[in-house]
Amino acid sequence: MVEQSYYIGVDGGGTHCRVQLEDEHGNVLSYADAGSANIMTNAAAAMQSIIDASEKAISAIKPISAVDKSISEVDKPISAIDKPSSATNKPTNPAVKLSQIHLAAGLAGANIPSALNQFLSLHHPFKSVTVISDLHAACLGAHNGYAGALIICGTGSAATVFTGTGTGTSTNSYHFKDKGGYGLPISDNASGGWLGLEAVKHSLLVFDELIPHSLLFASICDNLAVSNPQQLVTKVAGFKGREFGALAPSVVAAYKKGCAAAGALIQQGASYLNDVGQTLTCKAPNEKTFTNNQDLPLCLVGGLSHVYQPLLSADLQTRLIEPKSSPQAGAIQYAKQQVALA
Repeated sequence: MVEQSYYIGVDGGGTHCRVQLEDEHGNVLSYADAGSANIMTNAAAAMQSIIDASEKAISAIKPISAVDKSISEVDKPISAIDKPSSATNKPTNPAVKLSQIHLAAGLAGANIPSALNQFLSLHHPFKSVTVISDLHAACLGAHNGYAGALIICGTGSAATVFTGTGTGTSTNSYHFKDKGGYGLPISDNASGGWLGLEAVKHSLLVFDELIPHSLLFASICDNLAVSNPQQLVTKVAGFKGREFGALAPSVVAAYKKGCAAAGALIQQGASYLNDVGQTLTCKAPNEKTFTNNQDLPLCLVGGLSHVYQPLLSADLQTRLIEPKSSPQAGAIQYAKQQVALA
């Protein structure tokens, strides 16, 4: 008897990873999440987070017998429901093992070859492992495998445009062009991490009496419990994107209260996203990659998307669409093609 295979799609970022478990027919069985899965930061920790989330997803599968029971009892009279049965009502799902699962992972840091190679060299319990960047997985999911552009703006930021249909017979049928996503402090403009880092820089200038006090300055000092520049420098000395990103809500809150300093940062971020969006949504290179050579649709996703969306240009606003599916689904779509080609 041939053992059934499963797919688990992963959306892995700097803060957490979310997984979606499917059978080989595409039926979604469960969802779960776990910790950080940024392979550029820590490949081994990312693998463990994925394994943890996968095990949670297996545990969350609803037994087929329970599903069948709920369906079969819809038309029964109340008196007939929940009567003891002479047969034992054991789940008919066989226990799913990690060795049956094709891992389809969209991971932060997978755009960096050295990080990707290190992750792929790790021991794992899965049937197979296919990895693309979290950005590409999100784009594939958002547009259901069709041409389109996507900007992620959460803890980090990055953007891509996908101009291949994904229906070819080789990995070369996937054509992406990326923007940003190189990580703090050199990249990730407009992101939560970037906002937090810039807010810290602003606060140091206030401490040095080079610019006026602001609500943003007060919020950052309160958040980090500091009262002088030496304390602030000490507090943030070991910060990475995730820790700076935790300061972003303070920036957004100050912005909503009318703080000019916070507003300047948000506007700077919005200007960057507008430039990126205009670059991404140019005409498709040929009519085969997008019907009638129309302007490509754009998805803006991530924890800060609601902040920046109203600040996008009118042209980009007309191209915005809601994501059609999840990054997990996009990763599974990609992996299924790779498994078929193997």
